[in-house]
Amino acid sequence: MAKLYASWVPGYSFVAQNMGTGILDPRNQPFVDVNGLREGFGAHYYLKPGTNWFHVAIPTPVIVEDRRATLGRVMVLFNVTDQFGALQAVDVWDGPNRILHRDGLSISGGHSAGLDAFNTWDVNHDGIAWGVGISMLFWTASSAEIYFASAGGDFYHNI
Repeated sequence: MAKLYASWVPGYSFVAQNMGTGILDPRNQPFVDVNGLREGFGAHYYLKPGTNWFHVAIPTPVIVEDRRATLGRVMVLFNVTDQFGALQAVDVWDGPNRILHRDGLSISGGHSAGLDAFNTWDVNHDGIAWGVGISMLFWTASSAEIYFASAGGDFYHNI
């Protein structure tokens, strides 16, 4: 029988991929300047127009009673304040291996009060080996705030 194990982290665990280094990324695009404020209840990131990735690690019960975990879904409680800004892509990683890629998204507004269809992604990946991370790409047309309240994953073990 599969046993559920849910694992969550507070929003202040999110980190921005770049914090305004002034250098170019591999595609010769300038990195976006980001300022952040981490507090006990979450993290606020203030972005200039453009795109930026944010990453968070989810504590992962890789093996329980000699069985590897299945990642059922991931969830992220977040808000985007810019009316022209949106979450564009979500990647889920098992260590160095991307196990989910969702792009072409355009998710804006508030999704930090609870789970909904816009902040939950089914993964259903067996044999988690290294540890789960979530990466989120945001785009903003003007200066905007991204708020992260929490992130988590539902893991199953057939024990």
